[in-house]
Amino acid sequence: MISLSFSLAPEALYQLHDVLTCLAKFHDTVAIEAEFDLLRLSVLNSTKTAYSAFVFEADRFFESYSFDMPRASRNARSERFCCQLYLKGLLSVFKGKTGGRDKDTAVERCEVELHERPDQTECRLAIKMICGLGVIRSYKLTYESTTVNHAVFDRTTATNQWTIEPKFLREITDHFSPSAEQLDIYSESGKVIFTSFTTKITDGKEILKKPVHTSVAIDKKDFEYFLAEDNLHIVIFLKDFKAVIAHAESAHSAITARYTRPTRPLQLAYDFGGIKTEFTLMTAGESDLGISDSSHAPELSARQTPAPVNISRASVASNTRDMPAPRARSIRPLTGTPRASARGTETNSQSQRPPPASIQFDSLFVPADDDRQWDVPNEEEEEAAEDRLGWDATGDQVWQIELIC
Repeated sequence: MISLSFSLAPEALYQLHDVLTCLAKFHDTVAIEAEFDLLRLSVLNSTKTAYSAFVFEADRFFESYSFDMPRASRNARSERFCCQLYLKGLLSVFKGKTGGRDKDTAVERCEVELHERPDQTECRLAIKMICGLGVIRSYKLTYESTTVNHAVFDRTTATNQWTIEPKFLREITDHFSPSAEQLDIYSESGKVIFTSFTTKITDGKEILKKPVHTSVAIDKKDFEYFLAEDNLHIVIFLKDFKAVIAHAESAHSAITARYTRPTRPLQLAYDFGGIKTEFTLMTAGESDLGISDSSHAPELSARQTPAPVNISRASVASNTRDMPAPRARSIRPLTGTPRASARGTETNSQSQRPPPASIQFDSLFVPADDDRQWDVPNEEEEEAAEDRLGWDATGDQVWQIELIC
């Protein structure tokens, strides 16, 4: 029989509620992984472009923590238990339970238990809210077994990194239009420019008919740490970025971003109070390796190793002659005022197309049966393969997606 039990103090209960609220912005279900020294809550969104994970340390976050797995239930790959629950059900339990008007009946401790037996036909997660005056509220939620996908990010290979307080990022995103979908981030001349945009044109009777680009520039001095290549455009989904900022600000933790180049994953991370947080996001942009406009990023793969593509020299030469000249950048976000901590905004209603729009967002996975997604093998690409994402059933590769039961 697999058993999991832990208890939470009121402060930890507040933090858990904020975590669930953040994860609900990415997907409607959450994967729970229990190990002997930690508990992990993770979400992979439906489009497979964002992976979010919160790791709770057993000896720091919980008042008490116990996990037991019989040897018969273990396998050679892992000693962990995985299940999946609907976030809506979890939020309905914790919503309103983290505080109350009547202090006498406020929650003093939360106890969670899970016991899985082979003869059980229905699996339940039991939650008890122990309140003042001897009041106990009990809840039982149905869960199901699942296979968990992990986006493993090797921080040692990230060549670009910066750290900043989330309040500065929130001030930046407040300038963006609610209809903006994507965010372009790059540095230039001592400034870091954040440009929001959308490639959609509205139909109907709306006044706004053309895409709008809004740029906000801040000084590099506003960052606690900044080391990144200038004029390197990284594009991510704005709603994912806002979700990370909102939670980091509630946790009072500085956000650290790590990445290598466009079309490679970007990770936003921060730690606080026994919780380790990681958001791995798919990026788009103009790669310095000359990725064609119609291709998707081959480093985000749904299989372990791509099959080589045999192309004759004549075909390669023909494709080289027919290849159009690279287009110039069509968007130049403002760089702000020269003084320290200066910020600027600019709204452009002209139908400009941002430079990263040529590379479309797809997902963290490429269909395994679509060989057209793969370019001709490149030795330089092979040398930089340490930060590639893909399916990994063994967990031996650093830059693979783990399949964990």
